Amino acid sequence: MSFKKEAYWWEIGEALKPTQELATLPVSTDFVVIGAGYAGLSAALTVARQGKSVIVVDGGMPGFGASTRNGGICSGQIRPSLSALRTNFGADFANNVYSEGVDARYDLIKFCEDEKIDCQLQMTGRFTGAMSQSDYDKQCREADNLNEISGHEAYMVKKQDQQSEITTDLFFGGMVRKEIGGFHPGKFFSGLLRIAEKAGVLVSFNNSVTEILDRKTGGKSIVTSMGTVNTGKVIVATNAYTGRKYNFTKFLRQRLVPTQSCIIVTEKLGIETVKKYMPKLKMYGNTANIYSYFRPTPDRQRILLGSRSFDRSEPSEKSVIYLKKNLVKIFPELVDCTIEYCWLGNVAFTKSQLPTVFEHNDIYYAAGFAGSGTVWARWLGKKAAEMALGISNNPSVFYGSPPAKLPFYDGNPWFLPTINKYYSFKDWLKSLQN
Repeated sequence: MSFKKEAYWWEIGEALKPTQELATLPVSTDFVVIGAGYAGLSAALTVARQGKSVIVVDGGMPGFGASTRNGGICSGQIRPSLSALRTNFGADFANNVYSEGVDARYDLIKFCEDEKIDCQLQMTGRFTGAMSQSDYDKQCREADNLNEISGHEAYMVKKQDQQSEITTDLFFGGMVRKEIGGFHPGKFFSGLLRIAEKAGVLVSFNNSVTEILDRKTGGKSIVTSMGTVNTGKVIVATNAYTGRKYNFTKFLRQRLVPTQSCIIVTEKLGIETVKKYMPKLKMYGNTANIYSYFRPTPDRQRILLGSRSFDRSEPSEKSVIYLKKNLVKIFPELVDCTIEYCWLGNVAFTKSQLPTVFEHNDIYYAAGFAGSGTVWARWLGKKAAEMALGISNNPSVFYGSPPAKLPFYDGNPWFLPTINKYYSFKDWLKSLQN
C-alpha cells in the first residue's frame, strides 16, 4: 500500500515557512510566546498590535503541529452537549460557553475577511449523522436547546430525507448546524504567519525552550537551545504538543491529555463524484463514541476522513485500512478508491473537556481545544494575550483557575487504549440495537 505520510495541506510548500530565520535571539523583549501555531501566533499578533515587542519560540517548524494537521472543519465545537453543560455547570455558564462559540466563529470569518486571508473558508454547514434512533432523539433535543441561543441554526433531517444531505443509508437521520464551515488549514496558517511577521512578530523556530526562570528584578528568563532572552510576560501555547522532556512543561502537561487523531485523503475523485456522495458539500460527522469526521477537500476534488489512530510516530497501513473501512461504511461504492494521504496529529483535552485560559506563576496559558482548535486556538490565543496585556473588556468564559490536575499523571496518556476499547465496545452494542 503506497500513500504519502504527510498532511495534504503541506502541498502548498514554501508558503508555510517564515520569511526569515533568526540567527540570534534578542537580549530582551516585552513578551515571549512559546508555541508557533494558531494560538501562539494569534497571541503574538495581538501583543504586537498593542505596540509591544514579542518573539515566538517553537521547538520545530511553525504550524507543523495541530495547526496544519487538522481536518479544517471550523466548528467551535464543545465536547459536552449544551444540555450536559447545563446539568453539570448551570444554565448561565452553559449558555455563555455556547454563545462564545458563536462569537469565536464570527470573529474567525471577520479576521479572514479583514486580513484578506485566502484560505478557502466555506461556511457550508455541517451534517452529523445519527448512529442509532436513540442518538437521533438526543439530537432533536439538542437542536432545540441550541436554537435557544442566538447565532445557532440547527435543524433535524429524518432518515427518509437524508439522501438530500448525504448519499448513504448508514445513518438514522441527523442534525444540520448551518453556522459551521471549513477551510484550508495550511493556507490559513500561512496567512496568519505573514500577517504576524508584518506586524513585527519575530519567529524563532527549531529552537526548544528548556527552562523558564524567575528574575530577581521581575519578569522571566526564557532559556532556549539558541540562548536566553529576558521578558516581562510569557504566554504558553503548546497545547497537545507540550511534551514531557522539560521540567517547565510539567504544570501544563499534568492537566492536558494529548490524544492522537489520524486522517486520510482519497485520490482525486472529481467534483461531480464528490457531489454525488455529498450533494450539498457540507462538513460531516457522526454520533459514534469513536467519532469520525469527514468532508470534501476545499477544492472539492477529494474526500477527507479522520478518526482514531493505531500509531504513535507515523501512520501505518493498519490505520489506513481502519479509516478506509469507516469511509466505505458510509460510501460503499468507494471500496476501490485509493488513499493518497495519511497523517497523524495530536489534540488535547482537559479533565472537563472544555478549553481553558488561565494564569499561573505569571505565565499565561491557552490550551485544551478538544479537537476544535481551528476556531478556539486562534480565539483563545488572542484572549490570553488580552488578559496578559490587561486590556480585555470581555474576558473569555473559559478564563479562570487552572484546569484540574489528573492524579498519578505526567503527560503520558497510558490509559487511552483502554478507553478506546471501551468506546468501541459501546459502539458495537449500539450497532446491535439497530
